[in-house]
Amino acid sequence: MLSGLTLTSDFGFRNPALAVVKAKLFGALPDVAVFDINHQIEPFNTQQAVYFFEQAYRHFPENTVHFVFYNLYENANKQLLYVYENRQHIFCPDNGFITMLFHERPLQLFRLNDQEIVHFNYQEVCDHYLHGYELISQEVKQGFTPITIQDILVKRPNQATYANNIIDAQVLFVDHYGNVVLNVKEDFFEVSGRNRPFRISFLKNEEINTLNKHYFDVEAGEVMAWFNTAGYLEIAVHMGSAAELFGFQAARERSLFYNQVKIFFE
Repeated sequence: MLSGLTLTSDFGFRNPALAVVKAKLFGALPDVAVFDINHQIEPFNTQQAVYFFEQAYRHFPENTVHFVFYNLYENANKQLLYVYENRQHIFCPDNGFITMLFHERPLQLFRLNDQEIVHFNYQEVCDHYLHGYELISQEVKQGFTPITIQDILVKRPNQATYANNIIDAQVLFVDHYGNVVLNVKEDFFEVSGRNRPFRISFLKNEEINTLNKHYFDVEAGEVMAWFNTAGYLEIAVHMGSAAELFGFQAARERSLFYNQVKIFFE
């Protein structure tokens, strides 16, 4: 039995797309609870979309269905995908999202083949997702074609790297409070650092050489670093905005601009 439905998109709230999709869902599935994960993902930033989705979807009950309307027009082949992984059902376009989310490992991966996709606008995509929802709710498999990673668009996330006692990291995401999330996970930091002293060096010759457990461990206005609840290294200013203070911006796939942060181990 399916547990509910989530929506993730880059629609934002300044066009009617989200309302239209929800109207379609309400008409087709009036008794199904619909939950929003995020609708303000930056356009063309797949790694950010994956970051939001990955932190949220794992906390939903088993057999939750997830509709992803992110970057629908990335791939001209108009292919829609269905993945069953971690006892969750995920529908998304073939735009690299799946390979970033699951790091190219083998999956229960399928192509939706209920009918030809003509216009590939968000309303038509929603209709195809809903047809897929109906099929899995009835445990019907005829509407899905098994495929492999080799059959879809592959994208790889910007990874932090370690060499010569230095981690080179990039800004993954700047949140609503101006906290700066780096693409450094706690286990990678620990393996690289081996309990050695460190210094995090970034813009304006700023450095941090300690890790805190929470924002209120430092005084208001003080710069700090910690591993956030998602397990990523974060630079923050208590009661302030690290992004605004230091000019941080997130890396973007279609931009040459990104902020690099170095972590030196001694």
